Amino acid sequence: MFFFKSKEQKEQERNIKIHTALAKQRRNIKELEKHEKGYMEKALRAKRNGDDNNFKQLCGMIARTTNTRRAVESQLLRFETMLQARDQAQMMKEFAVGMKEMSKSIGEACKEFNATQIMNNFEEAINKHANIEMQMDMVLDQIAGYEENTNIPEDGLSPDSIAKILDEKIALENNNIDKQIENGLDALRRLSVKG
Repeated sequence: MFFFKSKEQKEQERNIKIHTALAKQRRNIKELEKHEKGYMEKALRAKRNGDDNNFKQLCGMIARTTNTRRAVESQLLRFETMLQARDQAQMMKEFAVGMKEMSKSIGEACKEFNATQIMNNFEEAINKHANIEMQMDMVLDQIAGYEENTNIPEDGLSPDSIAKILDEKIALENNNIDKQIENGLDALRRLSVKG
């Protein structure tokens, strides 16, 4: 026994898959941000403790995670843009269908108009929008089934650039500590001069 799905059922299933994929990508981004923060904290601890091996390894993990997050964010942006374009195409199709019905009505009311030509023009417009919608639906179906196969962008972060950033952060922290110590010593000197 065969069960054929209606166009509406297929559209509902497609929308469910699309929204599921969007939600999953957003969760993936939040998870990757959490991992970035965790690796960053561990790398700073390793650097402060003089553990160069773990520091270098963690810098690599930060770079990989950051690049992956950026790629996932880029995919999400493309996905959302395509979905918006599909919605616009559907609006245009609905408008064209309404115009076709109106042209039929006008043609029946005024026989001197070339109703056949008007209907042909609107049918052509509807077919163009239907083709665009079908192509977008195919792409969205592919994306909705797309899991997490991300490519690292060419301009992604390297472990060395992460290490440099962390070294600068620790140097700033140390500089602040040195300033605080110097300010404390100056305050002690002033107290001893007064006393």
